[in-house]
Amino acid sequence: MSTPINSHQATLPNGQTLHYVDNGAAGPAIVFLHGYTDSWRSFELLFPLLAPSFRLIALDQRGHGETPRAERYRIADFAADAIGFIEQLAAGPVHLVGHSLGTIVAQRVAEQRPDLLQSLILIGPARTARAHPGLLEFREELKQLGNSVPVDFIEQFQAGTTKVPLPDAQLAVFVAESAKLDLHTWTGALDGLIDEPAGLPDLPADLAILTLWGEEDTIFDREAQLALSHAATRHTAINYTDVGHAPHWEIPSRVAHDIRGFVSLHHRPANAE
Repeated sequence: MSTPINSHQATLPNGQTLHYVDNGAAGPAIVFLHGYTDSWRSFELLFPLLAPSFRLIALDQRGHGETPRAERYRIADFAADAIGFIEQLAAGPVHLVGHSLGTIVAQRVAEQRPDLLQSLILIGPARTARAHPGLLEFREELKQLGNSVPVDFIEQFQAGTTKVPLPDAQLAVFVAESAKLDLHTWTGALDGLIDEPAGLPDLPADLAILTLWGEEDTIFDREAQLALSHAATRHTAINYTDVGHAPHWEIPSRVAHDIRGFVSLHHRPANAE
């Protein structure tokens, strides 16, 4: 990758340490929240496509990537980390991008602290994964694994999220990142998704929200997109044909183009009234 990437550690007021990368560029700040068992490298293909126009900050959520494991993996814990991270490291409101698990965390950030955000961009999203039938089935599969998660299981899991086959080298990167997680994190983060409490607050009515969804997504389907659209007042939806759950892996150039346009449209300079 030609884009300079600087690696950092941040310790939050709640005591959680997070690893993150930052391209250090001037311009609107975009913060990225990855999906379940992924890391900041989930967005690596987007970095050279979005730089140098934007400051790109991608963190490893608790227990993922180079961030230490935690005892708890509730959605509320992930959201508290993200809020503390943005408060501590971003100069002013940011554009928040999430994928999969990260879309749910990002929405909780928006519900609690809309003042921290300029816009919300959700890739492969759902309003919630509470009691998700497919994830309940996946939890049963994890219970059969014993004390660790085999690499062939991880490879099947990651490859199964896409419609467009990934190059072997790129798939290997994502598999290697997921292999960093211990079984406690695999199960804890999944439990956090499935067991999230009911009764969601409203999304901010004045927050611009973009959803990027692949029509062949086998995890969060069209019904999930409809539920999200009903909760979002200022909502723009872009659906990609012949694309699965990870559009930013499958068609990164198109996704970067759509993110660039949306952020540019909704960015407010710090000195704007």
